[in-house]
Amino acid sequence: MTPAGGAWLKGGRVLVAGSLIAALYGTLVVAGIVYRAGEAPVGDYLAFHAAGRLAMAGEAAQAYDWAALHAAQAAIIGRPPPGDLGWLNPPGYFFAVIPFSQLPYRAGWLAWILATGFAFALAAWAVLPRAAAVAAALAVPPVLFTASVGQNGLLTAALLGASLALLDRRPAAAGIAIGLLTIKPQLGLLFPLLLVAGGRWRAFGSAAVTALLLAAAASLAFGGESWTAFLASGSGNAARMLAAGQDVSPRIQSVHAFVMRATGWEGLAVLLHGAVALAAAAAALRLWLRRPEGPEEGRAAAAIAAAFLATPYVWGYDMPAIAMAALFLARAGLRDGFLAREKGLIVLACGLPALLAIQPHPLVGPASWLLILALAWRRDRASRLSPARGGSTSAGT
Repeated sequence: MTPAGGAWLKGGRVLVAGSLIAALYGTLVVAGIVYRAGEAPVGDYLAFHAAGRLAMAGEAAQAYDWAALHAAQAAIIGRPPPGDLGWLNPPGYFFAVIPFSQLPYRAGWLAWILATGFAFALAAWAVLPRAAAVAAALAVPPVLFTASVGQNGLLTAALLGASLALLDRRPAAAGIAIGLLTIKPQLGLLFPLLLVAGGRWRAFGSAAVTALLLAAAASLAFGGESWTAFLASGSGNAARMLAAGQDVSPRIQSVHAFVMRATGWEGLAVLLHGAVALAAAAAALRLWLRRPEGPEEGRAAAAIAAAFLATPYVWGYDMPAIAMAALFLARAGLRDGFLAREKGLIVLACGLPALLAIQPHPLVGPASWLLILALAWRRDRASRLSPARGGSTSAGT
């Protein structure tokens, strides 16, 4: 390893470069939303805006009806919307989008990006409190993609980063972040297992209470029928986007989506995706169960990677969380020294999603997450082999 990790993520060059890239992102997004003349631009945020308005009108359950949601979208933009912009999240997510849906459409979209981007930056600071690190996180390619369509990947990345950054020192707060992640339940499948296996009972209890309170609040605010509609829509949405006979979108970033596109064999897709998901979960669980514990950063990066590899339903816009995993690995490198080629591999993992803007392919995401998982495993192994148990050793950069 290289003691202290050199000047990586410390110097002004990273701060300037990251800030310039993030500023360019912001300029492109604002120009596309606010200053675009003529017809209102259409992005995934349109579904959030329409669902928020339906919920405020006392018709939250209608957001899960594609025809009713598309009618609400058409009323917002003044023309028929694309047919694939659905409302797929549980009722608790209405609380996140309602404030923005009360603004004019373009203003709501811009405010949504700014608010979730700010949450993302705060979480990045919690992981690695350096201005250069935050700037680097905001500069990863998935941030631009997510902001440009107005999706929720910045928000879910913020919840993932904050929960794992706070887990050891403020477990109750970490549990709240994990509980709030139920707005995107497929990303939280592994966390109960990891928390229980690791004996993180305060975080587990806090997460469970938060999830239950959020569900109860949604029932009170939007009616029990909103939950009935959400649960009823689940199988239909899976059939519409993942099942045999459908043109599975290459923007879905999972092994399941890749096999379905390549072969059309649903059984094979389930089998191969399940094998990868189980292997990733086992690797993350091994790091969380290791005694004595390895570096916190390896466990955190592994948990994030395994969470994304576990679900067959994950999109390119969900990938800003890779910046959080990368920051955890960078934090360990800056403290204990970077392993051979580790810096370049971290940058590669964060840069691979840029391919989605050129030619979407369902294996881009899994490849990126498998690389992060391998780096997390390698970081843990290096810690175990280090004579100082987490100190630096002498090796090349």
